[in-house]
Amino acid sequence: MPENKPKEEMNQKSGIEDPTLSLCMIVKNEEHFLPLCLDSVKDYVDEIIIVDTGSTDTTVKIAERYDAKIYHHPWENSFSKARNYSLKYATCDWILILDADEEIDKEDAHRLKEVIKDPVGSETSPKADLIFIPVYSKFNNGKNDSIANSERIFRNHLGICYEGIVHNALKHSVPTKTEDIKLHHHGYNQDNEQMERKFARTSELLKKQINNDPKNPIPHHNLAISYLDRNMNDECIKEAQEAIRLFELQNSDSQLRLLSYYSASVAFYRKNELSNAEKYAIKLLSIYSEYLDAYCLLSSIYFLKKEYLKCIEATKKFLHLLKAIKANPKKALLVPLNTLQHARLAYSRMAIVFFEQKKEQEGLQALSNSIDSAENKWEPYFTISKHFAEQEDSKQAERFLVDGIKKNPGNKDLLYYAAELNEKSGATDKALNNLKIITKYHPDETPAHYKQGLIHLEKSQYDEAIKSFKSVTERYPDNFESLFHMAIAYEGSGNSSQSKEIYNTLIRTNQDNPEVLVRLGSLYLREEDNTGAKKYFLKLLNYEKYLTEAHLCLSKIYIALNDPESCIGSCDALLEVLNLPRDIIINDISELGELYVQIGISLLKEQKEPQVKFSFEIADLLNPGILDNIQNTKPLGNCNLK
Repeated sequence: MPENKPKEEMNQKSGIEDPTLSLCMIVKNEEHFLPLCLDSVKDYVDEIIIVDTGSTDTTVKIAERYDAKIYHHPWENSFSKARNYSLKYATCDWILILDADEEIDKEDAHRLKEVIKDPVGSETSPKADLIFIPVYSKFNNGKNDSIANSERIFRNHLGICYEGIVHNALKHSVPTKTEDIKLHHHGYNQDNEQMERKFARTSELLKKQINNDPKNPIPHHNLAISYLDRNMNDECIKEAQEAIRLFELQNSDSQLRLLSYYSASVAFYRKNELSNAEKYAIKLLSIYSEYLDAYCLLSSIYFLKKEYLKCIEATKKFLHLLKAIKANPKKALLVPLNTLQHARLAYSRMAIVFFEQKKEQEGLQALSNSIDSAENKWEPYFTISKHFAEQEDSKQAERFLVDGIKKNPGNKDLLYYAAELNEKSGATDKALNNLKIITKYHPDETPAHYKQGLIHLEKSQYDEAIKSFKSVTERYPDNFESLFHMAIAYEGSGNSSQSKEIYNTLIRTNQDNPEVLVRLGSLYLREEDNTGAKKYFLKLLNYEKYLTEAHLCLSKIYIALNDPESCIGSCDALLEVLNLPRDIIINDISELGELYVQIGISLLKEQKEPQVKFSFEIADLLNPGILDNIQNTKPLGNCNLK
């Protein structure tokens, strides 16, 4: 990159005076992005025009630091109006348009002056009054890129202006050309709350535009895109179809028409309506046969339909076009192409198809290509393994996981997935081993410690479970789940005092959590501390989830405390919870046992065996021997009564 020169030197006369360049922007509350934007161009523009539409943060002060000419205009619900205000104030020969969340690539910025110098043009670079440049946008926290050529540099004083209240476009009839000056757009890489506000604002403006101009396909198209971004697929399809209808009525050859077909196809794909998705993608390609994203989408459609020959054909076409566009961004369209980073996925899909067809060598080559294309070299192994796991081909799933772990030792994503598959298949020892490998490479990886604790607990390895949960609580002392399961482990190890201490701490900090109450109450009940147990089960009556357990336990407690009246009250409450009639009059305590037998049988039908066992235990306490009378006549199933 050449050394920056003072503007005076850049503007010196050399036969003819070098053309000057105005940066025109509209802003509102852009303090986060604005410095990055202005830093990228400040040495290559002759003036900075800022139209502020009501900033309440430090945006204006930031602009002042760059000697910007700042003009204040109230927001009039129209991006075009605001942009046209900025054009009105520009005094230079040419205009550059940027948004605050954009920046010119540092390697290309010096060319801004070069591309406007040539007043004559040449065969390879014809004279033009408007210049398109490629815009790269990031999505999903930078994981996906899109590219589109956008009209950003144009000659001043030709009457060129913007139209459309949102997603505005330049109105012109001047000669154009495309130059490879990369522009990076960061505005789609925001958090969910910011994107939600952006969607609400944009969609309302588009609906207003539709009401004012119902025969215009463009706002329908733009609204379809907004819905697609929010996964509102039915709404997207409706607006895309209306845009297509209006484009066709106008016999329009606008590239936006292509994107309307694509939006409809994607929305149908997300709804798993694959035939409709295929129909719209093919229609798109009949209009423009080199549409990159359409081939990527068709590859996905044919893959799901298991039409593997068509899948391979579409994938190869996608990869060919992708290579051409990356080599020469001028080949990009005026509408965004969103699959620039899908080479890894495309090769992974090819590998899966070849492996499915037992074409081992072709599969391995595609896998190798996928790894070469991947930023994260473990991802192809994960993708392929996950596919075979979903197809219940555990042998192939394990094969690619093992290979991936060998090539990427200590990779958390592969090891977590391996542990997950191990658990599902019942191979808990293997799962433990994979989780231990994670904590070996990543000692502070608390989810792996926690998962180890759960497996140890399930295997009744209480000391090991306690150790694993402590590894979490040492880092996060208030982690509820780890403390809760640690208390259960202490229960299992016979350390009831430590268990009670943790449970009581959790009750204080989690406002009588019902999961803790039922555990703590049950612990006191097992220790025959009926008074202590009663306190917690009474609290549990406030929670619907454990009403059956609470009433059953209270019934047993009241029997132990020689309180038959309260036991009858618990029984009546339990019958109500279970929607059972009280079909006997209780004359003595032994008859109460008959009701608990009825309750047990009802719970048995619901396959709640622990509660069944408890109900029959209470019945036997109330009326010893009652179970002997019913065991041969009632469907007690496999319930172990003794």
